[in-house]
Amino acid sequence: MDWQVRKVLKHKNVEAQRWSDRQASVSNKSDKGNIDMNIIAKSDYNFQGFAFNPVTEGGAIWFTSTELAKALGYKKTDAISQIYARNADEFSESMSLTLNMKVNGINNSLRNKSVRVYSLRGAHLVAMFASTPKAKDFRRWALDILDREVQDSPIAKQFSDEELVSLCYLQLWMEKSQQISKKLYPAMRELRSELSGKLRDIAHETRYMTDETKKILLRETQNLDNTNFVVSRAQPVLAKLRGEDGWIH
Repeated sequence: MDWQVRKVLKHKNVEAQRWSDRQASVSNKSDKGNIDMNIIAKSDYNFQGFAFNPVTEGGAIWFTSTELAKALGYKKTDAISQIYARNADEFSESMSLTLNMKVNGINNSLRNKSVRVYSLRGAHLVAMFASTPKAKDFRRWALDILDREVQDSPIAKQFSDEELVSLCYLQLWMEKSQQISKKLYPAMRELRSELSGKLRDIAHETRYMTDETKKILLRETQNLDNTNFVVSRAQPVLAKLRGEDGWIH
């Protein structure tokens, strides 16, 4: 169960991942609501010497199929469209969408065109289906950027105070289970019970996980609202988590 706590906490933080707008504020829409491809976000997104020129839309960064094809080493730019067509059900709206853009046409004249674009997560998924030699390195590159953006962006509070209190209860019950299992294990081993192995696992093998989840909870509960009814009622539990045994009934 402590593994689940750790997974939920990590998942929450990871799912908190938001696109940080690294570019200066750029107005990329014309009066008619079209995006001018000549007005794009300046970026440091560079993969193996290929510099992306991403479009900003809705506060997020989007890559065009043409640039993804070049970065991944495809000779034909429609390769990305084919990948998407075969796996469209795998892409959420936050991964790919179509934008009405102004692109250069004949004699450098501007024309409107519906263009499919991909977020960094969407680009990573494209690379999962890609078969070029560069695909593996591209996936690693995309994940590295996502990790940095999560670290650099201000992370909003991911749990309500009530949820954090519930996780604290779960943490303490897991620690109590470890203590009980540690006491029962010798006797069950003497009896050659089939449960002895499981008790040993709970008593010893899960310790490193509960130590980590405890650190996370101690960090996340530092700014709880003590006027909150649930938080006020949970003060003995929170004190126990902090090792202030004198507070415990």
